[in-house]
Amino acid sequence: MTTRAVVLGLLLGLFISVATYFNDWVIGQSQLIGNYLPISVFGIVLVTLLATGPLLARLRVVKQLTGREVLVMTALALASCGWPGSNFYRGFVTVSALPAHWLKTASGWQANNVMSYVPGGSAELGQGHVQDWGRLTSAVVEASKAPAPSPAGRIWATLGPEGRRLFETAQRDPRQISGLAPDLTRTLNDVLHAPAFYSADAFRGVRLPRRAQQLAAQSHLGPDEVVARNRWLLVGAFPGVVLPPPSGSGMLVEGGRADPFVVDTLLQGRSRNNRLGLFELPWKAWWPTIVLWGSLALLLGACSLCLALIVHPQWSKRELLPYPIVRFMEEASATTPGRLLPDIARNRLFWIALVVVMAFHALDGLHAWFPEIPEIPRRFDFGPLQTIFPNAIRVSGQYGWFSPALYLSAVAFSFFMSRSVAFSLGSAHLLFLALGSVMIANGIQIDSALTGRSNMLRMGAYLAVAVMILYTGRRYYLDVAKSALGGKRAESTPVYATWAARGLGVAGIAATLMLCSAGLGWALSVAFLVLTLIIFVVMTRIVTETGAFFAMTSWMPVGAILAMVGFDAIGPTAFIVLAVASVMLTIDTRELLMPFLANGLRMGDREGAAPPARLTPWMGVMMVTGFFIAGAVTLYLQYNYSVVPVGNSHATHTLPRVAFDAFVQYASQSAAEGRIAAAAGATGWQRWTLVRPDSGALVWLAFGFALALGTAAARLRLPWWPLHPVAFLAWDSYAFIVFGPSFLLGWAIKSAVVGTSGARGYHAVKPLMVGVIAGELLSGLGWTLVGAVYFFVTGRTPATYWVFAP
Repeated sequence: MTTRAVVLGLLLGLFISVATYFNDWVIGQSQLIGNYLPISVFGIVLVTLLATGPLLARLRVVKQLTGREVLVMTALALASCGWPGSNFYRGFVTVSALPAHWLKTASGWQANNVMSYVPGGSAELGQGHVQDWGRLTSAVVEASKAPAPSPAGRIWATLGPEGRRLFETAQRDPRQISGLAPDLTRTLNDVLHAPAFYSADAFRGVRLPRRAQQLAAQSHLGPDEVVARNRWLLVGAFPGVVLPPPSGSGMLVEGGRADPFVVDTLLQGRSRNNRLGLFELPWKAWWPTIVLWGSLALLLGACSLCLALIVHPQWSKRELLPYPIVRFMEEASATTPGRLLPDIARNRLFWIALVVVMAFHALDGLHAWFPEIPEIPRRFDFGPLQTIFPNAIRVSGQYGWFSPALYLSAVAFSFFMSRSVAFSLGSAHLLFLALGSVMIANGIQIDSALTGRSNMLRMGAYLAVAVMILYTGRRYYLDVAKSALGGKRAESTPVYATWAARGLGVAGIAATLMLCSAGLGWALSVAFLVLTLIIFVVMTRIVTETGAFFAMTSWMPVGAILAMVGFDAIGPTAFIVLAVASVMLTIDTRELLMPFLANGLRMGDREGAAPPARLTPWMGVMMVTGFFIAGAVTLYLQYNYSVVPVGNSHATHTLPRVAFDAFVQYASQSAAEGRIAAAAGATGWQRWTLVRPDSGALVWLAFGFALALGTAAARLRLPWWPLHPVAFLAWDSYAFIVFGPSFLLGWAIKSAVVGTSGARGYHAVKPLMVGVIAGELLSGLGWTLVGAVYFFVTGRTPATYWVFAP
């Protein structure tokens, strides 16, 4: 591991951290990361191998990079790819700031007082925060008849005529309370907004926390402070009847309040002559949010690095996983000493494929800029087939097959996969269309809600694969665990794996404590962490075993926990925390950190380039440095150019609403059935009495588990079995809806080549496929450069041309 390889890798990683958000969402070009084969890493490395490196070596400026140095450089650059794109910073700002904006127009959010359940949010009351409306209404109505000042009397005095009628109706007929609860909550919130509600005589003797005492002692309060003071007065006056506001801060910026500078500037941006400087951003408002989510992201990043180190010896040395992305990089970077160009460059098929693919994307890119120039279509319309399959068109993701797009890299990458894997990835969504059609024909819809059948099928498959991973390496993992706890370490277990297990324990405990501080109990925090780590490990297994460079989970921990225990056992506040954490950290898994790290460790381990023990510290440096630089740059660009840039409606319109739309759905149902107060007020072991598993969802989870496990068993017992368990991890996920047809075409081509000319034909065609992938990577990089130059010269947004699916 040379110094210049480390320096070049760190510089490339820093460039990715700085440039990704600008490229992806300010000028709207092909995403610099976007998947596990990022053009920003592999494209730039290919330019270095084929152009800049040989040129500088010929000019005797520097020595030619060796294959080992290229692998180290690539590995370090990959360690920066987990943050700036879709995995974290694409949604971090919008998920934590824009709910305050969407609250203005979301009537369901307003009706359910969603912000009152957010830790550190509104001090207003949600319907579940009043535990006994009967006691409260009786006390208020009775106080209206007593002359002595009292808290209940102050409520009565502050109520309007309609509010008094509501309280009297509820007091006369307690059976109507459940139907009146929404109106009673709204009326009581009107009381909380009244500055004149507080009376020193009426609340004399009421015990208040220090913050509430401070507010009560002040004569001039802002509107939010008035509500907070009055809420605490009610809590103190009616202990056990009115719950205190959820404790904590940082989950949403300013607790979900629509501060004009903090929120509106994000939506509007700033004019060219009125840009904000980096230190003029509202860092004070953002600090609690950055501490919470930033700490969790970094701790989960540390868990990812530790897990990658733990599984690396098992997967690479014992199970001999193929690591197809690493194999591609090896094919592209292998160099004979004394030669300037890599060995692949001496193959004519490589150059033919490279030139043809780049010409294809040059023409289509020009069409995007100048529509009068003809394009070569890569999307095909099979719409007439819809009349033959009327049920299939009602299944989610049907567009992937009735209007498929051709992605040449997916076709070419099939040559680096086993045929069963390529076939499984290609046919995965076809299987889902078949299943969905049969179910629709029988009156059953496969929905994609949090606990929907589609999500539960995939989650069950993920759990099955996690069990298989543990079972396959059980002896090794048990030895790692024993040595981490102080037992004797087997000679075959590397020292770094033992220390990684200890680091995983420390980082996991710290992440659990952070989740607890955000408003989760320890049990829910542990459940969230375990499910998140399962996603990390299984997604990494998909990438390293199959080479599926574009893969997504499409299920979230909050949905799994909801299916297992139900909304009431989780509780309203904990549900919002779980849902926001799931959206923030796991909703878009196309760029998880752990697969990048696993591929990087394997690259470093090839040909003795950089063993894990030497490479890991530099990976850690790259991860942490990239996190902070990407965060500062992203926030700066979003405040100056707005968060409503080219093609990013997913981050601005969808992600901020997911958690709260789900909350409204389940909280409304709980309130309608009269359970919301118990769900909000239960503490500790009381929550176990509220557990209500979703039996239907768990059945589908078990079905997905059985499919994956049964497929794995069939592969071991039946040599002719065509499917790999990855089919059930991939179906009905966006990545394989759009890439599935291309993988299936690649499988067909590889099968034809191997079937007609055997291994010799396969190895003869492989350089052609390397050229295809290289051509797409370089084309994406080239059009990105064109867009950046156009933007800086003209100040206008360039045309958008994506090589890969956005």
